[in-house]
Amino acid sequence: MKEKPDLFPLDSMGRTSLFHPAETGNLEEVQRIIYSLTGTGLSCQRLHLIKIRDASGLTATDLAIKFGHKNIADLLQSEQTRMEFFE
Repeated sequence: MKEKPDLFPLDSMGRTSLFHPAETGNLEEVQRIIYSLTGTGLSCQRLHLIKIRDASGLTATDLAIKFGHKNIADLLQSEQTRMEFFE
């Protein structure tokens, strides 16, 4: 039986590819990453990625807030809310 590839590989800090652009303020890259994932509702890939916490317990949204990237934090929070409550 083939093992499924890990959709969201983690680096040594427990971070996915979403963390770096969220931390550095690269809105276009954040959008590219999250909108490339399919599905809606609580079990979708996009929601899973947004909710991943690193080794420090932070999400990509937390990093965007910490480094003053309100537009990215707002996008990630609205996507999470939309998938959890409206779909």
